[in-house]
Amino acid sequence: MTLNNPKRHPWPAPGPAALQAALLLAACLLAAGAAPLVAQQARQNDPRAVKIVEGYETKTNLGGMDVTTTFTLVQKKKGEADRVLQVKVYRRDSADTFTLIFQYPDSEKGKGYYRNGDDLFLYLPSTREFVYRNRKDDVGSTDVRTDLFGQPNTLDQYWVSYLGTATVSKWECDLVRLDGKQLDVSFPVQKWYFRKTDGLPVKVENLSVSETLLRTFYYIDYAAVAPNKFIFSKFLAIDNLEEGQQTFLTNENIATTAIPDYVFSKAFLEEQSR
Repeated sequence: MTLNNPKRHPWPAPGPAALQAALLLAACLLAAGAAPLVAQQARQNDPRAVKIVEGYETKTNLGGMDVTTTFTLVQKKKGEADRVLQVKVYRRDSADTFTLIFQYPDSEKGKGYYRNGDDLFLYLPSTREFVYRNRKDDVGSTDVRTDLFGQPNTLDQYWVSYLGTATVSKWECDLVRLDGKQLDVSFPVQKWYFRKTDGLPVKVENLSVSETLLRTFYYIDYAAVAPNKFIFSKFLAIDNLEEGQQTFLTNENIATTAIPDYVFSKAFLEEQSR
């Protein structure tokens, strides 16, 4: 049996209006895809702001030494009893790593964080698992985020611009704005107040993308751990969205003795909860 060839019905050629619409759509899609790249390339750091940030990081990056500290966190909430936590932090800036272990209260004991470069893990002893987290993680559900406990890498994470001068308490300060280069930053927009006397920050305003003020940090005091090297010893974090909520940190028992390499590992965290 021979089958007849089916009759072909070619698509009609598009008219001028349809062709123009298709070309316009293609142009819009191409422009939308290229816009973020163009914006990224056009964005530049302000040299004056870069110099201020680099000066601050030179004093607070503790490369060349290991640091062990104990932090006490007291969180206050309106109408509730104070909540107290204690954590021990092992820090090695030369390897961009830290290990944080909860020591108090018993409900938090055994939990901890391990950071290696950009990778941050929360260890949960109840399930014996490590959960991947980001820099927005609040330590123990307080008003303090994990990146406070490691070395700052501001220029890798943010664009910086100089906004002028301002006064905080009795300090004359340089004001620097930070805009996140990536999603994994503690806050998308920050305004840092660096006192002119020594270049250390005294205040940080943390904002959303729409520039709603979320939290305000105050660096109240510092401790010298080596010549021209500092770590904060008193710190206050205020939640600007919840009236009366804040967390106060004190940094105690600061030591700069060498820490065994094994401490900077997931295995060490698991071992502490046994």
